Amino acid sequence: MITEAKFKYALKDMMRTMPLEDINVTVLCNKIGCHRQTFYYHYQDVYDLIAAILLNEDLSAADKAKDAKGALKVYLAYVKENFFFLRATYNSAARDLTDDFIFGKLNATLFNIWSASPKTFDLKKEGIRTVARRFAHIVADEFGYCFKDPKLTAERFVNRMNKFFNSLLEEILPALVVMSKKEESK
Repeated sequence: MITEAKFKYALKDMMRTMPLEDINVTVLCNKIGCHRQTFYYHYQDVYDLIAAILLNEDLSAADKAKDAKGALKVYLAYVKENFFFLRATYNSAARDLTDDFIFGKLNATLFNIWSASPKTFDLKKEGIRTVARRFAHIVADEFGYCFKDPKLTAERFVNRMNKFFNSLLEEILPALVVMSKKEESK
C-alpha cells in the first residue's frame, strides 16, 4: 500500500475512536510508522489530508443510478460506511469540506440523471440545474443537522435519512420543480 493510502486509512480508522482535535501529524505518523517529514511531503496538514480523502472518494456507483432514489441510496450507503469520519469532519474546522463534498457530488449526480431525460420535469437544462442544486442543498443541510447529534448511530442515521428522503422525493421535489417552472416562465 502506498504511503498516501496508509495516511488516509489511518486517519479514518483513528476518527472512529478519537475526536479530530486529538489527531495530529505526530499521532498519525506513529500509527503508520513513518516520520513527520513523510507526512509533510504529501500534505500540508491534517485538513489537507481530509480534503484529499474527500476529493478521491469513489462514488461511481451513483453514476449508474437510474433515478434520484437510487442515487440517494448510494450516498446513504457511503455515509453509513464512513459515518464516523464524516461526522467528525463535519464537527471540526473542516465542516465546509464535508458540506461541499456532499453537496457537490450529489448535485452533479442528480443533474446528470435528470438532464439525461429532460422530459422528466419538462424543464430546460438551467431549470434542471436549479432543481438539482436546491435538492442537493437540502440533503447536505439535513446530513449536517444529523452529524451534529453526538448520540446518533450510523443505523439510526440511515433510518432517519430514509424517512427524510421519502418525504423529500414525494413532497419537496415536486415543489422545487414547480418553482423552477415558474422561474423559467418569467
